[in-house]
Amino acid sequence: MASHGIRDRVAIVGMGCTPFREHWDKSLDDLLIDAAGLAFDSAGVTKDDLDAYWFGTSQSAASGISLATPLRLSGKPVTRVENYCATGSEALRQACYAVASGAYDSAMAIGAEKVKDGGYQGLNA
Repeated sequence: MASHGIRDRVAIVGMGCTPFREHWDKSLDDLLIDAAGLAFDSAGVTKDDLDAYWFGTSQSAASGISLATPLRLSGKPVTRVENYCATGSEALRQACYAVASGAYDSAMAIGAEKVKDGGYQGLNA
């Protein structure tokens, strides 16, 4: 029998997105809190309702603590992923496969970047 991947095993039930622009008045933590709050509200859940988190970012040298701290996640696994320009998609892919496999019933994929505050030079560095 052919495998049909994750079709009919995973559903996206909420989303949140901050405006894509310069946010000189907000930190990366502020943007994470805003986007996560919008997603929680959209899905009708709280952070405690979710089983695990995937955080996509290329600017943080830290682990999942970069998401766990601003969202005050306790006792929840947080995985930080990076895949160049596909980092957000990678976070979503891994969260979807974790749910499809039965490892978790629910998960959040979230991505954030704030490159201008840090003086990131991209490929010019």
